[in-house]
Amino acid sequence: MTTSTTKKPNARAAASSERAPLDYLRDALEDLDKAREKAGEEVRGSIDSARERVRDAREELTDRGEGQVKDWREHLEDATDDALRELGRWAVRAQRSPEALDELAKEIGTRKAEVSD
Repeated sequence: MTTSTTKKPNARAAASSERAPLDYLRDALEDLDKAREKAGEEVRGSIDSARERVRDAREELTDRGEGQVKDWREHLEDATDDALRELGRWAVRAQRSPEALDELAKEIGTRKAEVSD
């Protein structure tokens, strides 16, 4: 008799497609904190060093993201209306969740009211 074994995906795996690199780094820091609590004195130095590298990576990703947004804003100021509309369509198509689309819809409504005034 053959039995089939199937594993249910855990919540972490199911949510992984919606997670950002900063989420992974935050989780890594939490895991390192837990490991540090259980580790002996010898291992704590290595864990502390790893935590510091993760924090540095997290800060660098944040800085890069902020720099990219600043660059995009500067380029958008010079873009034509047609280019802006096309970019807006791409932004909508790039969304991966109904919540993100709802947020965009709300922003569009707000902006439409501002432009109409």
